[in-house]
Parts: sequence; C-alpha cells; structure tokens
Amino acid sequence: MDADAPTDATDAIDEILEDLRVHFPDLEPVGLPVVGRVLRLARQLEQRREVQLHDFGLTAADFDVLATLRRKAYRSAINVRELQRSLMLSSGGMTKRLDRLEEKGLLQRDNDPNDRRGVLIALTAAGTDLIDRALRAVTDAESELVDDLLGEGNLRDQVARGLRQLLVAQESTQS
Repeated sequence: MDADAPTDATDAIDEILEDLRVHFPDLEPVGLPVVGRVLRLARQLEQRREVQLHDFGLTAADFDVLATLRRKAYRSAINVRELQRSLMLSSGGMTKRLDRLEEKGLLQRDNDPNDRRGVLIALTAAGTDLIDRALRAVTDAESELVDDLLGEGNLRDQVARGLRQLLVAQESTQS
C-alpha cells in the first residue's frame, strides 16, 4: 500500500462506529477508533508472527523468552526473577516456558551462587543460534510490513510516536 494512498477505506471499526451513532446517538465512543483498531491489529500481527515462528519451531511465548534472554543475558546468565519481571509473567507461567525450552536444549538453568534459592538462566549455543535467526526473520518481516503499509518517513514516525505515547500513558496508570 502506498503511503500517499487515500485513507477513505472502511473497516469493521467504521461499521461499529456508524451502528453506535445510529443506535446510541448520545454515546461518544472517542476511544473506540484507537483502542478497537489497536486490539484488532495486535491480534492480526500476533497471528502473523506465530506463522513466521512456526518455521523455527517456536511459539510467540518461546520467542519472547529467548529474545529477552538474548537481550538481557547477552554475555552471562540472568536470574530467573529478573527474567520473570522483564516478561511480566507469573512464576508458574515462567516455569512452564522454561521447562519447555530447556527440554528442547535451548536454555540451561543453574543454581545462583549468590542466592541459595535463586536460579540462573542462560541460552545454550543452540538457543543462541535459533533466536538469532528467528529474531532476524521476524524483524525483517515486520520492518517490511510497516514500510509497505506506512512507507518510510513522517507517517511511520507519527504512528510510532502516537503508539508509544498511548502505551507509556497506559502503563504509567498501571504502576
């Protein structure tokens, strides 16, 4: 899609807004155009990512753990609690993911020498190789998608800034 293409195409959210105007004329759904589209887009992008990751034998949840380990524990192991905080997961959810990835030989767990109850997590060589390839493939595909749909430059930058502002504001209200 050309960045200069007209934006008068309708979508499901437009239809919902029109129905609300007709049936609930006193309702002012100012958040729906943004939130509704972000939610729909997020579902579509997650499905797209899952398809890409399938070629690597990964789920989006696996990818998140491995990519976070690659970023946070680039040179050494990371404490499981720090990984859990980074991913905003419960300990049960984290344990399931780590078990699955350890069984695949993608990461290893070791006792933390500085904390008797602590566990350190590190990528194995196979895990590092896999996440490096998957990360490149996902990043390239998502960059191509955004460039194709928004083009390079001002529109893409405006969308990125607007989404960042919305996310930062939302997350600050949850803290």
